[in-house]
Amino acid sequence: MAQTGFGGDPVTMKTIAQHLGVSVTTVARALKDGHKVGPEMVTKVRETADRLGYVRNLEGAKLRTGKTLVAMAFLSFTEEEEIGDSGSVGLLQGIHKRFVGTDYSVRAVPVAMGDLALDQVREVVRGRNADGLILDHTELQDDRVKFLLESDFPFITFGRTELLSPHPFFDVDNEYAAWQSTDALLRDGHRRIALVDGDLRYSYVRQRVRGYETALREHGIEPDPMLRHHDMLDANRARRSARRLLDAGADGFVCVNELTFLGTRAGVRDLLGAEVQRIGFALRSGTNIAEYVATKVYTSHFSRQEAGRKLADLLLKRIDGAAPEACQELAKTTLRINGKPHETL
Repeated sequence: MAQTGFGGDPVTMKTIAQHLGVSVTTVARALKDGHKVGPEMVTKVRETADRLGYVRNLEGAKLRTGKTLVAMAFLSFTEEEEIGDSGSVGLLQGIHKRFVGTDYSVRAVPVAMGDLALDQVREVVRGRNADGLILDHTELQDDRVKFLLESDFPFITFGRTELLSPHPFFDVDNEYAAWQSTDALLRDGHRRIALVDGDLRYSYVRQRVRGYETALREHGIEPDPMLRHHDMLDANRARRSARRLLDAGADGFVCVNELTFLGTRAGVRDLLGAEVQRIGFALRSGTNIAEYVATKVYTSHFSRQEAGRKLADLLLKRIDGAAPEACQELAKTTLRINGKPHETL
């Protein structure tokens, strides 16, 4: 509801426009996203709105636009309780930060790892309970993406598919990240490098396998299938896999994330004790966890909060009518050692 101004009348955009001697359209644009309005005017309008006590009537906006002003994020959370899962939490923080200052509220829907939540996605679309969706953990032929494309419903995926129809996505270049991590260990002299990664049903895992194998072949090493472990993203499972991989001759490990890295390193330490230091470790990471581990660790880094911000930004763009092809972005990781940029060491 609009607040009451000094004269007792509700403060509206028209009130602000009259106070500043500008058009209502200028005020509306300045309060929304600043489109076609100079930064000085945006600042002036927003300061005046705050001073006069203006509060946007969102219910009225919903009625005028036919929108819910809700964005829903279906994000996969692991059941990991011993270490915790920073992945989806970081994404959600970035998503929320991007929506600050917009009319949109964000509703997060936790999804069990491996569950596409297709029925829930269908319910949202059929009930028009949101204006757009954010999805993660895409499959090669993702049924959620197929349904949303057929329904012409705005969405963005964190990850790509192998569908022929273009769809909006933000993704980290997983093939490059796995190549980068594997190449770093190879340059350190490791030759029997194991890959500890997710289920092959997911697109990002297939991409990572390609990058890992490319790096090995570039160094004249033929990939050994005995040095690959694919499973749920779980520290205990990764810990148990370490024995088999060490028995297969592993002298280095490329891990998909922090959970698998911590589990794998613990498994190696269980078997080798202090000799864990002779084993190489690398992972794709959105945090600085490697800075706090007493082991040399390479990370292919891209901030999860930044990934969340990108997802929200592209979803807003798609909601505003941009074509799917205009809502696609692929980001490269940067190589770090123990949390610090590689080039500074």
